Amino acid sequence: MAHMQVILTEALQGVGKIGEIVRVKAGFARNFLLPRAKAMVATKDNLAVFASQKTALEAKSAAARGEAEKRAAQFANLTLDLARHASETGQLYGSIKAKDFAAELTRKGLNVDASAVMLASAVKDVGTHTIKVALHPEVIITVPVVVSRQSL
Repeated sequence: MAHMQVILTEALQGVGKIGEIVRVKAGFARNFLLPRAKAMVATKDNLAVFASQKTALEAKSAAARGEAEKRAAQFANLTLDLARHASETGQLYGSIKAKDFAAELTRKGLNVDASAVMLASAVKDVGTHTIKVALHPEVIITVPVVVSRQSL
């Protein structure tokens, strides 16, 4: 597999922080990081360009983090209550995925993109669960979810 080194121009969950030189798969860099200006190829010239932009990029990131921390306060004491069709044993007929949680949060006035909802796997049974929502790569909140059985 081809890899390449890039300089991150913003903090990315699971990848690194601003200014870090990281080794990533070439396709990830070519198709995601570079077109979205989240990174630049780690060349001598780009290191000089990044050094001149570093202060502005860090200030922008700090402002975004501050906004995310303010937004996190809106999630305080929030519990999502979802009723879904389920069997007698508590198995859901279907599953609840990140987009479903994002839609429920948006319905409550907390606009969240599905890509911000961090699920290890879809929820497939009734009970109490927790989901994580990344408002910023450095601001991750936990939201309790109660899934109850809805009668048919």
